[in-house]
Parts: sequence; C-alpha cells; structure tokens
Amino acid sequence: MNKEKDFVVLTSCMAIGVILASGFAAVLQRWLVLPVTIFGIIMFSLILLQNKEKFAHITENLENIVFMITLIIIIISFIILFKPM
Repeated sequence: MNKEKDFVVLTSCMAIGVILASGFAAVLQRWLVLPVTIFGIIMFSLILLQNKEKFAHITENLENIVFMITLIIIIISFIILFKPM
C-alpha cells in the first residue's frame, strides 16, 4: 500500500464522504448514526497513516478482525431472522 498513493487519496476522499454523510444524518437522527461517524473518523485517520509501515500492518490486522466480526454478525442475524416459529 506504500506505493499506491492515488488509491490512498481516493480512499481518503471516500472516508471524508462517509464522515460528511453520516454527520448530516446524525444531525437529524442523533444517536442512530453517531457510530458510523465515529467509525468514519477512525478509518480516515488510519487511511492517512498508510505511508508508515507500522500502521499498514495495524490496518491489515484490523481489516481481518472487522471481517470476522462482520461475518459473525451476519451469521447470527440470519439465525435470528430465519429461525422457525
């Protein structure tokens, strides 16, 4: 990721968009969208620090952890949604 500066810039723009969109929604619906705004701010800062080797490894590990958490949440939601009555 160190040599892909254009990708980092585009990803940073996407993170800024997430922050702005969720920030506008948070004004209207306060607590429901606030976690998305906080997550966007954290991801934006991690994306900007991709030039440093240490942060590149941290974000790769975080990516794996978040993927596993998302997969577990999807599995649990399908079990709850489609359980027989």
